[in-house]
Amino acid sequence: MNPFQNIIRLSVGDFVAKTLNFFASVYLARVLGVTSYGTLEFALSILTYFLFLADGGLELWATREAAQGRDIRDLAARIVPLRLVLAASAFGFLLILQTILPDYPALKTVLVLFGLTLFPQAVSLKWVFMGQEQMTRVAAGLVTAQVVFVTGVFAFVHSPVGIVWIPVLRLVADLIMAAYFLRLFASTYGGVPWPLKLQGASAIVRPALVMGGSQALGIMSYNFDSILLGWMLGPAAVGLYSAAYKPVTAALAMPVTYYQGLFPALSRTFASNRSDFHQVVARSLQITSIFALPLGVIGTFFAAPIIDLLFGAPYAGSVPALQLLAWSAVLTTLRGTFKHGLNAAGRAELDLRCGTISVIANITLNLLLIPRFGILGAAAATVSTEALWFITAAWYFNRRVASINLYSVLVSPVAACAFMAVCLNLVQSAFWGLQVWIGAAVYLGTLFACNRKRGWGPKTIELETVRKD
Repeated sequence: MNPFQNIIRLSVGDFVAKTLNFFASVYLARVLGVTSYGTLEFALSILTYFLFLADGGLELWATREAAQGRDIRDLAARIVPLRLVLAASAFGFLLILQTILPDYPALKTVLVLFGLTLFPQAVSLKWVFMGQEQMTRVAAGLVTAQVVFVTGVFAFVHSPVGIVWIPVLRLVADLIMAAYFLRLFASTYGGVPWPLKLQGASAIVRPALVMGGSQALGIMSYNFDSILLGWMLGPAAVGLYSAAYKPVTAALAMPVTYYQGLFPALSRTFASNRSDFHQVVARSLQITSIFALPLGVIGTFFAAPIIDLLFGAPYAGSVPALQLLAWSAVLTTLRGTFKHGLNAAGRAELDLRCGTISVIANITLNLLLIPRFGILGAAAATVSTEALWFITAAWYFNRRVASINLYSVLVSPVAACAFMAVCLNLVQSAFWGLQVWIGAAVYLGTLFACNRKRGWGPKTIELETVRKD
């Protein structure tokens, strides 16, 4: 089985789904206005933590177990009730949180309605088909749910008053996706998982929490700044910052999907053939470095036209933040292979350690920089944190799992990006659309020339097994 062909199947479907969601977000930013859009994004930032609390790392853990050959029906019968218990607990905490939230218009109503989506997530069996690497089926479910949500957004939300429709539509879409995977499970594995079991829950929850803790820390690094901005500076600041983050989120859509598809392959090859595992890691780093590094240059040179094209003049204050945040997309993408490699190799505690170090730095920097520099300070904190996380993840992977010569991976795309930046700087007076074509031609041409000269490929990447503890 070629893992990269399988990942492409998932990536195509998820790219369609996330593209639809991206256009819906741009539409909502325009029709809601900066303040109401900030309220929506503030609610979503808070909800993200409760989604992870409701999951507890169980989805990622169960995906790994399914990929490594566990009995699927028994696994589902154990995972679903655990996730339902966690979802009910998380929703209870969300209701308690209402008492201390800022009194922004519609915020509490929107957040409670969003909280109901915890329950469709709990019963979703998407992880089964992720673990079995049935990516075409997974992609179909993702696209179906997104089509329902986006259609509803364009049909029902036309002004700030319509903000309450958004969580309702999200709930409907999530219910449809959960029903899709449940029906697919029943037809594939002979009925719904029954009876549900809670025996031995602690043996599942403990390792899942380690993996989930790392995920939660990643989200905290990603959006804790939005929550602080909302509390310190109000929803308008969140609206501007979210507009800067949307192109970054769109750029990360493919890498996120790619790593979802890569993780089962990493888990399977680590369990069956370490040499294959090493080669998958090496190839993944090559692919992601080629696509990640240009994102920083593009964001630096084209932030202004991107913001103006997508969101319009009211969001012009987002431009400097986007110029910085573009580099966080580069670093997030590059560290993904190390992060998922550590988890697949059973070293989730090291991934958690990396996340803990980085999030402590993130919180500290945000508290220091936001009061003085606003959204630009938040962006600087995010980039600094992602740099720290990438360095620590690469260091632990090289020390504890496999030694990789990063120079061989990064030298060609770094050289190509540097030459692209020089050329773009020379043609800044040209129309930005022409600059895009020039930059792409220079990057691809330089990359091709460098790789042809160096004979760059998997054989040039040094791999060796290193000690596991």
